[in-house]
Amino acid sequence: MRITQEAKQQNRKRILQVAASLFSEQGYGKTTTRDISTACKMAKGTLFNYFPSKETLAMTMVAEAMEEGRERYLERRAGEESLVEELFLLVASELRALRPYRLYIGPVLESGMSVFAKEACCPAGEQARRAHLETVAAILAAHHYELVPESIAVTLYWSLYLGILAHWSKDTSSHQQATLSLLDYSMKVFAVTISGSLPEV
Repeated sequence: MRITQEAKQQNRKRILQVAASLFSEQGYGKTTTRDISTACKMAKGTLFNYFPSKETLAMTMVAEAMEEGRERYLERRAGEESLVEELFLLVASELRALRPYRLYIGPVLESGMSVFAKEACCPAGEQARRAHLETVAAILAAHHYELVPESIAVTLYWSLYLGILAHWSKDTSSHQQATLSLLDYSMKVFAVTISGSLPEV
């Protein structure tokens, strides 16, 4: 019997929800695709029809949360922010959306989005990276920051961004205030570096 598109979407959603619950309860490293398929009451092969690996499944959750964060950023943006303020708003919005995955986001990002991750290993991570950087590029263009080659700006920004995520994943300060301070400082450093002058704050 052929499964409907609606049923496929429901299955996909259920897999993501069950996996997120197991990752939180058992830990990302200890949870297997067999655990997930068993909890979903489906064959392991069926699970792979939706997600080819545990890494892709987890990275898909993170990527969708990042997309939700970017949508929040667009809703909250007033259009009068400085470059630093707008970049801060973007990353802070993503961090809020990623909060449910904070306990195990480290190993997920390491396998899917770090500078050492192989694109072929996790296409979902590469897609998430590209979508985020496209938003950053639009912000930079809107603020007329074009004084350094794009490749240098992207490499510098992505290194700072991953550092912020890594710090946030282990930040025990109240409401992750230490991360917000790091985010603010990092975006100021980035703006100064690519412009050669102090940014407006």
